[in-house]
Amino acid sequence: MKLNILGENSIQEHELPKYMYKGLKPSLKLNKKLDENVIKKGIVTSEKVYQPMWIVKMLVIADRKPFPPKIKPNMVFVDAISGYRGLFPNVPPVTQQEVASSKVKNATITKQELLEKYLINLQEKQINRNYVLKKPRYEVKEAEVVYLPLWLIEVDTDFFTKTFLINGNTGESEDLLKNLWKSNEWKL
Repeated sequence: MKLNILGENSIQEHELPKYMYKGLKPSLKLNKKLDENVIKKGIVTSEKVYQPMWIVKMLVIADRKPFPPKIKPNMVFVDAISGYRGLFPNVPPVTQQEVASSKVKNATITKQELLEKYLINLQEKQINRNYVLKKPRYEVKEAEVVYLPLWLIEVDTDFFTKTFLINGNTGESEDLLKNLWKSNEWKL
């Protein structure tokens, strides 16, 4: 199955222990016997999964009469499972890749829900607060589902037993995202 992948999907499996060690609590790092090799030996399973994310390209149009309106392009994301949402600080690359369908998570937020609820909430709560008096208008240019590559790794060592979720682009821990899958905190 061909997917649009968000980012460059650059983190390889052999690099995971380094990123997992980086994401450990400082109290665990104090133990001199715990290092990347111990984590590497403790890996029980590791699998790359693909998380659906809605990305929306839109224009923010701020009217400034008698001057012409100020038009600013913007790109937002909405996690298609938990509803977690925000603004992209810069435009990430999107590439097409062939992926096994068993590794793809299913989206629970539809395009209609995205446009009617989540996008409006994001505009009101995050973008509008930059405009003191008159709020801007919005013009949605494109909304599509892309997939964020994530490494799901189970580790069992003498020091800890934990399931890690590592971003396949940056190597950062995505524990927040893992916790949001189980809660309805960001759902509308």
